[in-house]
Amino acid sequence: MPYRMIAIDLDGTLLASDGSVPPRAKAAIHECLAAGLLVCFATGRNWTESKAILETVQHYSTAVFVSGAMVMDLQNQVTLHRTLMDPQLAAEVCQLIESLGQSPLALQDTAKASGVDYVATAGTPPNEAERVWREVTQSVVQEVPSLAEYAHEHTIRIGLVAPSNEVRHVLKILQETFGSRIVSHCIHLPAYGVDVLEVFDPAVNKWQGILHVARHHGVAEHEIVAIGDDVNDLPMLRHAGLGVAMGNARPEVQAAAHRVIGRNDEDGLAIFLNELLTQHTVTPSPQ
Repeated sequence: MPYRMIAIDLDGTLLASDGSVPPRAKAAIHECLAAGLLVCFATGRNWTESKAILETVQHYSTAVFVSGAMVMDLQNQVTLHRTLMDPQLAAEVCQLIESLGQSPLALQDTAKASGVDYVATAGTPPNEAERVWREVTQSVVQEVPSLAEYAHEHTIRIGLVAPSNEVRHVLKILQETFGSRIVSHCIHLPAYGVDVLEVFDPAVNKWQGILHVARHHGVAEHEIVAIGDDVNDLPMLRHAGLGVAMGNARPEVQAAAHRVIGRNDEDGLAIFLNELLTQHTVTPSPQ
């Protein structure tokens, strides 16, 4: 089967558990590029949170951010696609999270929000998990009187960073309350020891973002390899021509994949990419 495009998750897939980019993974990505494959990163992070990683890998093409809510041309730093939350829905989600004694974060479309990454409710100090997350991501956070009463005209995602048991409790109530009106999940970031709750418009997932990139280059769905480890990777693993789960992936992710490879701390991605180049026909794609 000839593959022309590889979609690669960042945390838990490209990145080692300490948050670093393994040298073998970087080298393997550039070997894929040299062979004519399109390499598209697909991450739950936004552009700001991904910038240092992309600079380390030194690959600037089209990438999928915020679990599919944004697609960006990295060379020109232009947003090609975005899916904003309905403002009223975003306000309702924030109101529920605040009623549970938690402090939500509203991710903004920075192209329209004067460089602000997140909006948070004023007067609510971040918990330890959120403090670590803010420090690591270097996100720009603006405080407003109340996110439940905020306009949300530029909001892409509502999030919560908190201890695991609190995040899962809030997630359960959100799903019971809003049902199919939202897409929501909990992501664990082992490099930082935090759990992140994410809430989106129901049309958002990584696969839809990847399709925007694939169609632009004339790549068919069956010509895409998707590699990931967490629940927000499930749509792309299920729909790609070859869905690949890391050895450190969640059990439900491994169960949904066509193939399970080595762990992120054991150069699993690099070994797989090298194998892909040597054992499969590679069809060069127009850049």
